[in-house]
Amino acid sequence: MNGTQPLSEIDLATGLNIELIYINKSDTDSNNWIGLKHTHHFAELFYVTSGTGEFLVKDEKLPLQKNDVIIVNPNIEHTEISDFHDPLEYFVIGINGISFVSEDELLAYVTIKDPDRSILLYLYKAFEEYSAKQEAYTELCKYLIRIILILIVRKKHIAINLAMSEKVQKEAALVKNFIDVHFKSNITLESLAEEAHINKYYLSHIFKKTYGVSPVKYLTHVRVETAKFLLESTNYSILEISEIIGFKSQSYFSQTFKRECNRSPLDYRKENRLHTRNPLIEGDSRG
Repeated sequence: MNGTQPLSEIDLATGLNIELIYINKSDTDSNNWIGLKHTHHFAELFYVTSGTGEFLVKDEKLPLQKNDVIIVNPNIEHTEISDFHDPLEYFVIGINGISFVSEDELLAYVTIKDPDRSILLYLYKAFEEYSAKQEAYTELCKYLIRIILILIVRKKHIAINLAMSEKVQKEAALVKNFIDVHFKSNITLESLAEEAHINKYYLSHIFKKTYGVSPVKYLTHVRVETAKFLLESTNYSILEISEIIGFKSQSYFSQTFKRECNRSPLDYRKENRLHTRNPLIEGDSRG
């Protein structure tokens, strides 16, 4: 394959120069049950620690449960949807510099079971190191991730290729992932800058340069797109939707939605209701 090089276990242990973009953990909020489809220029590894749900990748739906691992190759559209009554909790790692192949064919994704939790052992330690940010934590995290990759190769009998993708602005990618995972929380530009450990003005600059919009504008986009999905496919009221996606009031949500979509949430629901499918959640119809 052009620009790639297959790696053996020995190469993984000694020669793999990966770039760690982030290690994140999902919210433990019962409202954290749906995400917006998105792509990255780097690979992502998901590890489900509890709950059930589905992983949407391209046009496929993959069931998820505890100790499932999914690795998504760069530039593959994906998201996760939790069971509302048994929401997913998971770790996610962004890794630049690799892709997974089978018989020289690039895969969209790889799924693995980890019943003995051998992968989880190293993932917990990597998350602890990444969160504590003590001396040389990045190198230690990369070493632990190499171990995880070796275990994946052993369990799945696939190959990992060197695949340096587009240059990733790490802080911008970290913040984008944080928004994708935590957009239902109370997020401000200041809190995003604190998460990335950089100045908020510098964050705004690099985020807009990387993604074409400001962090706050992207947050609004994710919330509004999620609201569209909920308006189309659930019976949640407008008030409930505004609370689920992170708005402090229904009126502010309605103002924002109308500004972004040129119609009210209720009008959007009337025009776009998916009559051909059953609602995902049976709520009331006050909105």
